[in-house]
Amino acid sequence: MTKDELAKRLKSITDYVRDCERRVSLGEIMDLQGLDNNVAEVCDLIAAMPPKEGQELESQMTILIGSLETLADAMRKQDEGKDD
Repeated sequence: MTKDELAKRLKSITDYVRDCERRVSLGEIMDLQGLDNNVAEVCDLIAAMPPKEGQELESQMTILIGSLETLADAMRKQDEGKDD
């Protein structure tokens, strides 16, 4: 996979995570099956790249990590709301 193809895949995953967060915040229950495998695969592919190319994707990875943390927070809040 080329760096550009990987960048597109990374953006696609990030967009999906952001959409999931938005939907969870609206109260929707999301099935995230497969997301962890997709993220792990992208991480493995980046790790296998020449260091310079991998570093060029660092900012996109940072955005993905932030989006995953935001999604996790939204899911926690949703779960806490069920206890009320």
